[in-house]
Amino acid sequence: MRVKYDVDTQLIFQIGDPIDHSTAAFLHNEMYDLANINAVCVPILVKKGTLPEFTEAVRRLNLNGFDITMPHKSDIIPLLDECDETSRLFNSVNHVKNENGKLIGIGLDGVGMGSAIAEKAGSLKGKKVLLLGAGSVAGPIGADLCQRGVSEVFVANRTVEKAKKTAQTIGDYFGVKTGYGELTEEYLAGAASQADLVVQCTSLGMAGSAQQYQSLRFMERLHKDVLCADVLYPNTEFLDRAKALGLPVLNGLGMLLNQQIAMIEFRFGIKLPQKCLLQAEEALACAVTLRDLRDQRRGGMA
Repeated sequence: MRVKYDVDTQLIFQIGDPIDHSTAAFLHNEMYDLANINAVCVPILVKKGTLPEFTEAVRRLNLNGFDITMPHKSDIIPLLDECDETSRLFNSVNHVKNENGKLIGIGLDGVGMGSAIAEKAGSLKGKKVLLLGAGSVAGPIGADLCQRGVSEVFVANRTVEKAKKTAQTIGDYFGVKTGYGELTEEYLAGAASQADLVVQCTSLGMAGSAQQYQSLRFMERLHKDVLCADVLYPNTEFLDRAKALGLPVLNGLGMLLNQQIAMIEFRFGIKLPQKCLLQAEEALACAVTLRDLRDQRRGGMA
């Protein structure tokens, strides 16, 4: 894609350390084109520890803002003028906009997955959810699902203290019943037997990854209509097992696309209709193609 720009083009950075693996800038640019927005997203390396200098430059140059990947999602929060409460609770922001020198941050992982789940499952009022993982994605997803009416949240994580902290934060803030435990067969089987929804929020089972679940036997305890959602896509060990058991599934594509719709509204105040999700999926396909072409060129120069 040839980037079009003029004197009115708004400049947005995608920052991280490292940054060369990210496809976000490709996707954002395709989304700007879809929404007819005169803006361009450029990925740049911002080393850990240099965020104060970077944010000051954003203010001085009056740039539109920036999107964030690791390791800056939590480090950025003390440097913001405003931030949504959920992002503060779970210490994770992935989008920042600059309004006349005031930096405003938001995390959209929760609303992305929550919207996708609601589209698939309908009303979540009174449902019980099992979150697999307690990282920067799990907490916001749990928070969004609580706002959609779930009544109980179980959190399972390899580090039980992290599961406890996430569960307690959700319970204290949203007033729902919570439980927590390790990613052990015993705890997972007990939680699965009560769950109406399971959301896989870890990198375990990702295609090409050496890290896998020790066992997915706990999924046999799930009722036949329990939706199994995964933040990853297109296929994971978790989703493959769910399909084999005849359970309804949802991969991370819907989460990503809904995030893009929410990002456009946050950054530019433009509310795209839901029918744009199909076009957003086409934008994602274009972004992946552009990323692959970039990687091929790099491979040829090696």
